[in-house]
Amino acid sequence: MAVTHGSGDSGVLQGEGENALQPVDWIILGGYFVFIIWLGSYFGKKQKSSERYFLGNRRIPGWAVGMSIFATIISSWAFMALPGKSFKNDMQFLLTIAPIPLAVVISSLFIIPLFRNKIKLSAYEYLERRFGPAARFYGDFLFICGHFFKMSMVLYLLCLAISGMTGFDVAVLIFIIGVATIIYTFYGGIEGVVWTEVIQGFLLLGGGVLALYFLLFMTPVGPEEVLQVGFEKSKFKLAEFDFTWQEICVYVLLWSGFNLYMSKYATDQTVVQRYLLSPSTDQARRSLWISVLLLGVVWILFMLIGALLWVYYEIQPGLLPAEVRNIPDKVFAYFIAHELPAGVTGLILAGIFAASMSTLSADLNSLGSVLIDDFYNKLARRSTEEQRLWFSRLSVLVTGLLSIILALFLTRFEEQSMVDGFLIFTAIIAGGMLGMFFLGFFTRRCSKDGLYIGLVVGVAFIIWATLTNPKTGMIESSTLLWFPRFKVNLLWLGLLGNLVVFAVGYAASLIVTPGHKAPEGLTIYGKEELDQPKK
Repeated sequence: MAVTHGSGDSGVLQGEGENALQPVDWIILGGYFVFIIWLGSYFGKKQKSSERYFLGNRRIPGWAVGMSIFATIISSWAFMALPGKSFKNDMQFLLTIAPIPLAVVISSLFIIPLFRNKIKLSAYEYLERRFGPAARFYGDFLFICGHFFKMSMVLYLLCLAISGMTGFDVAVLIFIIGVATIIYTFYGGIEGVVWTEVIQGFLLLGGGVLALYFLLFMTPVGPEEVLQVGFEKSKFKLAEFDFTWQEICVYVLLWSGFNLYMSKYATDQTVVQRYLLSPSTDQARRSLWISVLLLGVVWILFMLIGALLWVYYEIQPGLLPAEVRNIPDKVFAYFIAHELPAGVTGLILAGIFAASMSTLSADLNSLGSVLIDDFYNKLARRSTEEQRLWFSRLSVLVTGLLSIILALFLTRFEEQSMVDGFLIFTAIIAGGMLGMFFLGFFTRRCSKDGLYIGLVVGVAFIIWATLTNPKTGMIESSTLLWFPRFKVNLLWLGLLGNLVVFAVGYAASLIVTPGHKAPEGLTIYGKEELDQPKK
């Protein structure tokens, strides 16, 4: 029999939006919040300089950095969207992570040593050294806009899900969770962020394992029949090999996955900053492989949870209200709140909080690192160490409060339109970043003039593709009939946009700056220099 601790004595299933938590669940959640705030305050006593605040004196062990990278990339999206994907369809979306080992090999061999030897803190310092100040500003702009909006969306969607479980007002939850994250990030610096992410990573994994256990063993038919029903209904299907440009298939998932994670490992300050935390390049490489192993486990775990959720409610259809079934991303949250024993719900809910707060804290600290390294240090060259530390903390505080304000603003819109808007926004704001970094890493012939031409063409292509794609509906087919349309699935857009930037940027460099060659030390070809320890 399923345990429905939120159902009440009458046995009537509690509806979404009512408080389905018991006192023990609140005690667990309260303990979680008190502990992470204390941990941030503990490390806050050690913060005496902006370098330690953002780099931890480069002495954080590789295994902890690996947990941090994993917790930074995974958010509450893993808890909600991954099970929602496999609940609605099957497990084909799992192929998105198949190219990650290739991305990690490229990053380990070439990108980590290059960054550790050529930048002090900001990933976008490399762009200035390779292509000039305008390229650095462009990278800063995309990172700040993209991550500021992402923080607000993660916070909003998390609180929307928690509101459905507890009945608490979404705005109140946004304020509480946002302020708690700001506090431990503000005081603890990157050390506080990393060590809280280690705890949060274990909570996320533990919550997933607990949910999987109950899905297999709480049904009246037993785990063997649960798995058999899943196989019979093709819920564990992994691949659709028919090629199509319009629909999701093996090829678009593989290429979009490579583009997504290669962009994370090569261009995202939240990850690049962590390459600098370990005392050696070997430990930095090891941390990346640890994070990939954990990412793979989480993707498999939560997509399996989604498939088993479908089986669970297929066997017991009366347990799931139709209004929840119609929104797959809410099904797992409903299961946690209404089908699990008291205490277990609190533990898994703490995992959901941990998944989101780890992403938020990483974004806050990394935004602060970009603001101080790319702006404040340039404008206030004679500032003291005390002033730089003060500005570092102030930047975390201000960006955190602004993300709370934007998250509160998002509550005025419908959830689905916000998710769609976020996908469209990120497709545009990606702006060919990976293509730009790859031109710097892997070519000596690309010049800054050629790069800027490539960026203009690439961004124009991305905007055109986004506006004219039938999925976005931003330009209806009945208008501008003469205008060519991008009828390819938008999952291809990130890869194609980066290819356009790379190809046009390289070709334009050969034409407008013939004979140009960048210094070997700013590319992967400066091997002897890269092997020297960073001074």
